[in-house]
Amino acid sequence: MATPPGLIVTVLYPRSSDLKFNLNYYLSHHIPLATKIWTPHGLLGVTVGETLAESTEFAYTITTQWKDLEAWEAAQRDQTGLKELMSDVPKFTNAEPIFVVAKVVSKE
Repeated sequence: MATPPGLIVTVLYPRSSDLKFNLNYYLSHHIPLATKIWTPHGLLGVTVGETLAESTEFAYTITTQWKDLEAWEAAQRDQTGLKELMSDVPKFTNAEPIFVVAKVVSKE
């Protein structure tokens, strides 16, 4: 049985009139890079969503599932991995990602 997540981190990319987002690059390069760097710290999975309504505040929502808060914090302390990931962001978007960290309180 797979480990249930104890924490989710949602990454939001705001919609704007000048938004650039290379979804192909994001899916083929950035997500595999994040998975490679963060799985040893406790990343359990990633779900990428593209919002359907152009009237919504965010164009893309990414949900990452983590073993627990300690796993997320360990990933954030990995300065080498974090630097590599953040330096990759301008290669696929001009948006500043927003991170929302939440403890899982229910899973159906």
